[in-house]
Amino acid sequence: MEFQHTALDTALAAGDRLKALEAECTEERRLAADTAKILRDAGIMRLIQPKRYGGFEADPRVFNTAMYELARLSSSAGWVTGVVGVHSWHLGLFADQAQKDVWGENPDAWISSSYSPAGTAKIVPGGYELTGRWGFSSGSDHCDWVFLGAMVTDEQGKRTGQHIHLLLPRADYTIDDVWFMSGLAGTGSNDIGVDGAFVPEHRTHDVVDLYAERYPGNEVNTAGLFRLPWYTLFVNAVAVPLIGMARRVIDEAVSIHKSRLMTDASKMPHAATLARLTEADFEVDTAYRILQSDLADAFGAVERGEPVSMAMRQRTKRDHIAAVGLAVSAADKAYQVGGPRSIALSSALQSVWRDVHAGQHHAINLPDIVNFEYGRYMLTGEPGNLY
Repeated sequence: MEFQHTALDTALAAGDRLKALEAECTEERRLAADTAKILRDAGIMRLIQPKRYGGFEADPRVFNTAMYELARLSSSAGWVTGVVGVHSWHLGLFADQAQKDVWGENPDAWISSSYSPAGTAKIVPGGYELTGRWGFSSGSDHCDWVFLGAMVTDEQGKRTGQHIHLLLPRADYTIDDVWFMSGLAGTGSNDIGVDGAFVPEHRTHDVVDLYAERYPGNEVNTAGLFRLPWYTLFVNAVAVPLIGMARRVIDEAVSIHKSRLMTDASKMPHAATLARLTEADFEVDTAYRILQSDLADAFGAVERGEPVSMAMRQRTKRDHIAAVGLAVSAADKAYQVGGPRSIALSSALQSVWRDVHAGQHHAINLPDIVNFEYGRYMLTGEPGNLY
């Protein structure tokens, strides 16, 4: 492992158990209770959480390492670590009162999300009245709070054009069990429903302010970690787990061929098989190195007290899309040379291959918008809508 941490060491010590529990996650269509307990007991979700509320404030590359290594063992654990664990950092950008609401009595509180502006937030005295339905809230069954996106309306119901993120406790929303999927089946990415819940102003954040790095939480969380651009760190949560999963597909394919060689040393795979495994190995290594390198550059800047340049932020967007593409390509190559038995329902190779493809469907991982905006940035210097 490139970066180590006691929380990650503790989780990985249960690696064999996490791998064995993946079938239970898939069957239950959410994190198995024991999987969640391993992650919670290790403190994985607190890696990039503020120290003042029981977190570790670790180097964000440690968090990347955790997602990669856990996804290599369990797609469900790796994915949920990413999309739930990153929220512990996101909350650190909110007003201190919001942080106190969540962690004041329970530093181990987990937060799920669905950031798409699928809801309506009506302005009312002291905050907003939120109504809507959101999809794909991974790990929600194990979470006590949720981040949701919404478009704001005035008191008469007219849209203002403002997009905000809102933070709600478990009592204010329902979880609808709809997660019947061909990939990432064990992540419990169910729907969230809200019917007229009041959300106080301090538990909201304007997305324009978020992208502009106007973070209320910086009044109390002054470490460089909490001065990183939101998108620059967040994209890793839905990209790095896919790289770990792709590595698992390669691991499974290599294991198949190694077992044949142990039985008969003459059964060396065809040259084309070896070439594809080599290409897949390179693609996964390259994808992981690129994202760690980009994060190192951004983190180094904020640690020196410098802003993360727009050029660096745009490069991070470009590279995250490229890294996801490399992960999918690597998984495809390894699956192609895994042999006919790899298509069995009992085969981890085909199961994890499906997980990689499912994760590529995350809205942030779709290439067309990001690559279009980066190409425009190359020509005009304009950052686009996602920066």
